[in-house]
Amino acid sequence: MKIYLENENLRKIVYDILNIFYDKKDFSFVGENEDISIKNGLVTTKDKSYFFDSNLKLKEILFEIFKDELKKSPPWGILTGSKPSKLLKNHSLEDLKNIYKVSDEKINLLKSVKESQDRLKFNPNSFNLYINIPFCPQRCKYCSYPTIVSNIVDKNQYVDFLLKEIKGINLDKKLDTIYLGGGTPSNLPLKDLDRILSLVNEKFTFDEFTLEAGREDTLDFEKLDLFKEKNVGRISLNPQTFSKNVLENVNRPIDFENFIKIYQYAKDLGFVINMDFIIGLFGENRESFRKNFEILKDLKPDNLTFHALAQKVGSKYFEENINGDINEAIKISKDIEKFTKENSYKPYYLYRQKNIIGNLENGGYEKGNTAQRYNILINEELENIIGLGMNANSKLMNGKKYRNERNLRDYYENIEKEISDKNKLIENFMP
Repeated sequence: MKIYLENENLRKIVYDILNIFYDKKDFSFVGENEDISIKNGLVTTKDKSYFFDSNLKLKEILFEIFKDELKKSPPWGILTGSKPSKLLKNHSLEDLKNIYKVSDEKINLLKSVKESQDRLKFNPNSFNLYINIPFCPQRCKYCSYPTIVSNIVDKNQYVDFLLKEIKGINLDKKLDTIYLGGGTPSNLPLKDLDRILSLVNEKFTFDEFTLEAGREDTLDFEKLDLFKEKNVGRISLNPQTFSKNVLENVNRPIDFENFIKIYQYAKDLGFVINMDFIIGLFGENRESFRKNFEILKDLKPDNLTFHALAQKVGSKYFEENINGDINEAIKISKDIEKFTKENSYKPYYLYRQKNIIGNLENGGYEKGNTAQRYNILINEELENIIGLGMNANSKLMNGKKYRNERNLRDYYENIEKEISDKNKLIENFMP
């Protein structure tokens, strides 16, 4: 698809709609021999011209042209923002259907998410703690985060600085939630995990404590025992897929037998367990992804999160222009809807990203009333979050934000300033 665009200010709008229907390699902006021309308030194809007087109208026209051309109607319509739920503050579900062309399937999904969230209470004056551990055993090809391959750094030194930051932060003792994420926190040695968890328990009380234990190759029974002893209530154990060849291709090998051992031990200890999966990995198709459902029927984790792949700057996928199959991703999404309904999982949070495959969504599902508060409050921006560790974000309900330094050297050099700056945010907080 070749597009001539007179006004460069409209490029992002046009790109966002093109990206819903086409792989990047299948469209381009040109100066001649175009399939579609956009100039002087007109969208002109080889057969017809359409007038637009707003960005919304331009999106609608392009959506209808591509829908007719390709004989498919993406379920989120012309919505390309990250949080559809924000629109519900000023629009009805019927508006989303009529104005933004959102399908009945996604309207019902949004309705279910809202119902799940409405039964929980959040307080805009409450504080939550995010602690970042930026280390991983290997770097997955789809990952764009500033993670550090753990065998090339002194993790003990990082923990020393992190403990200094935890001690220095002037938060009230009572927190709503704590999330220890990364990276792969469980990649830390047992003694360093003990140091962090012991200090957190000494300094704070909390209603929910989640630890991201994403890879089975970073876990053992001793670490799980420690998590339980230190009042961690929830862990995320994230296969992304059980397709061995797909995982090898993204540099994330899995020992399935060890995964099952770790999972079962964690279940026996009483953790609420989430598992993450990614739709749209290179080499994955509908048939291979269905094997995940067969395994999940037996495992019955408390929470499931299905992420649609978003190709991001900084990832190997982006650098090497590796793409999953859009059509297969959309089929998998439909299978997820069927599987979750048949196995009594309810959607409880949802968000979307730029360049997300098939213009789909990331969604979390709960079995019973096991929704993770942290996932909801961070995505819906319902409470205050203070971030500790390299590259961690703080965001308050009064609009104030703060980001720690993005690399280890600067984080270490500026630790006193980072503590002081965040304490000023907390001290001056007015909702």
